[in-house]
Amino acid sequence: MEQWDTKEKIAAARERLEESHHDWRRPAAYGIGVYREGTTEFTHVNQNGSYLPAVVLARVSGHTRGTFSHPMSVGQLEAAVEELSPAEACTELDHPNLRHWREVLADVRENGGQIVAVFVGSLSDPPADEHDSVLRAALR
Repeated sequence: MEQWDTKEKIAAARERLEESHHDWRRPAAYGIGVYREGTTEFTHVNQNGSYLPAVVLARVSGHTRGTFSHPMSVGQLEAAVEELSPAEACTELDHPNLRHWREVLADVRENGGQIVAVFVGSLSDPPADEHDSVLRAALR
């Protein structure tokens, strides 16, 4: 399995993935939430950065650009974790998205719920739905 053990290798991997994901545009914000019993919760969100996890998540969810929410299966999030996990070889960086995604997987396996990936193309875009509104509130 490929390992990205330096910041340079992580940057090169991000560039390769971004170039190969047709029509990709980096989001202003994004995150993985869990919808359960009428409520969506985001315990980790990203704004203006962390673009390697963003493009990995986009590739798995089918997102390319703009402001959208995408329901995801456990299998899709597992695939995203697998695709991003070579970055853990770089011990110079923390990997909060991987940690969070694994926590979401454990939570949904134990407690049920719907995983949702939300991408905000621009903060000036109107919210796509209630999931997007909750993500934006978490940015504040």
